[in-house]
Amino acid sequence: MTRRRLEGEKTKQHIAEKATELFAQKGYAATSIEDICLAADASKGSLYYHFKNKEQLFLYLLEKNQQEWEEKWARYSAPYPTATEKLYALADFFVDEFLNHPLKKAAEEFSGSKLAEPEILEQVINLTKTAHQVYIPIFEKGIEAGEFEADEPAALAYLLDGFLSGVCSAAYYDHPDQLHTYMRKSIDVFIKGTGKK
Repeated sequence: MTRRRLEGEKTKQHIAEKATELFAQKGYAATSIEDICLAADASKGSLYYHFKNKEQLFLYLLEKNQQEWEEKWARYSAPYPTATEKLYALADFFVDEFLNHPLKKAAEEFSGSKLAEPEILEQVINLTKTAHQVYIPIFEKGIEAGEFEADEPAALAYLLDGFLSGVCSAAYYDHPDQLHTYMRKSIDVFIKGTGKK
């Protein structure tokens, strides 16, 4: 990579970092391009060189966050040898990441609004739709090892993602101090439904 490209990538990452902080603090709608440029000490020209508009910048941040989440999960889950252990590890990991996701509120605001171009919104929705695919190998391993009944791993992953997301969101508002407990209980229930009869 040439020095100029290296500097450009550094600038892009700095803008992304500052934008993440602002979106986390102020939300999507309340954060302007001017705010981001000021926080990143970058010109509008520099920002627009790297990102077409605010929507593209936000999409980039969500994609980057998803990739980092997958990498963290791979490291976190590695020490757990069985599929069942991985599911319980996932419950804890899911809560910790849910609570610490810097773009959680801004992403909800963005997805639930008419603020974005339809193509960008579709990409954001597709990004959330594919998140469950990370869980497919857990079910493949569990079925192969006889921990779970033979079933469709992709369907189980999809159901688990919806189940955990729903429980985590509900418990976050009603019982935030018991999130880990409820999530582990969710895994108990899920395993009873998918385990060997």
